[in-house]
Amino acid sequence: MTNMDDQVGALARVRDEDLRGRASGAGARTLLESIVEAEHVHEPAVRPRRVRRFVMAGMAVSALAAAAVIGPGLLTDGPGLATSYANAAMEIERRGDQWVAKVKDPYADHAKYAEAFKAVGLDVGLTLLPSSPTGVGKVVRIGGSEGITPGKGLGGGLEPEGCQMGAPGCALAVTVDVGFTGKGVVYLGRSAQPGERYGNWAPATREGEALHGLKVDERPVGEVRKEAAERGIRSVVTVIDPNEGGGYGYHPHKQPDSVGDDWIVWEAQALSADEVRLLVTKERLDKNPVYDGPKPADLG
Repeated sequence: MTNMDDQVGALARVRDEDLRGRASGAGARTLLESIVEAEHVHEPAVRPRRVRRFVMAGMAVSALAAAAVIGPGLLTDGPGLATSYANAAMEIERRGDQWVAKVKDPYADHAKYAEAFKAVGLDVGLTLLPSSPTGVGKVVRIGGSEGITPGKGLGGGLEPEGCQMGAPGCALAVTVDVGFTGKGVVYLGRSAQPGERYGNWAPATREGEALHGLKVDERPVGEVRKEAAERGIRSVVTVIDPNEGGGYGYHPHKQPDSVGDDWIVWEAQALSADEVRLLVTKERLDKNPVYDGPKPADLG
């Protein structure tokens, strides 16, 4: 298999200004003005059912003495013990021995995701990568720093598990074990927008991808290119070098000027919705260098 760079992106940091309050005066009009003013001060956010805004006030004006507002998106069990948080990009809550963070806006500034984690005491970042159809909701990679508690980790996927992205209530999500310490970052696949290049690696012949049903391995380049074009898929070619111990490598700056139609394809990688990369060698080999043997059946 190819070696993938596993560089961890820098985690965004924001100021923790998410707990704000305002006390009212003694009259109902003052209470109303206080609430309206708070709505303009706080960042507008779609609040989930679990995250509520509480206003404490008497039912009668004569009995009204004071009112308190707990800032948007933040519930606590006491001072410094936040159990849930929400902003425009993400909502996070504790469920038993895990934190579950659901993405509300998959195209938001990544700093907003870090802000949500920070609100509940976690130093975690989330980077959403445009992905091929079969990579949406899959963890591309996870990174971390020293200081992570043994046995405590990060994960990700779809919430609820097994749902179909695009269906009502289905969202990308990150899970963090309660007790997790140190810094971590999760790279999670999201749906690609038109024209975006994919940030994940996926065989283009897998079910759900652009070349599903087309056999590409161990076939001549000319044939594969022609059949891909008939599906409206462009193809680029990368010449690979088999390694003696298995697997392969390639030199991006030492590619030949041309590749013959009789060269052999070993795999097609999805690059975008309408483009694939063909991994090829000049000679036919005894085994597929991409998989160090036959291509797995479930990859097409």
